[in-house]
Amino acid sequence: MAIKINTPITTDEGFVVDNAYGYLNIYILAPNSNWVNLNYYKSEEDFIAGKSPLNVSAIPSQVQTELTSSEFWGTALATVITEKCIIAIEAITGSGTVEIIKS
Repeated sequence: MAIKINTPITTDEGFVVDNAYGYLNIYILAPNSNWVNLNYYKSEEDFIAGKSPLNVSAIPSQVQTELTSSEFWGTALATVITEKCIIAIEAITGSGTVEIIKS
């Protein structure tokens, strides 16, 4: 899944990016062993073009999802994982600043 951050973020190099695109690399081994690596890009087009991700240490680059058994075996696993990532990012960027890209 992918997300869009609807607030300016500043890269480690000092550049400000509006509406960054986040790509989630989900790793699921078992209910108690799962995490997401997050990469951020200036845009979805930059991601598709294979450009390098942004260096942004101010927001999470990895989220431990700590899934319950019902979440792990449920029918909305990808959405649950993405929402956990959104919670981690919004703890820094503010409520309502991240959305799931549905395309």
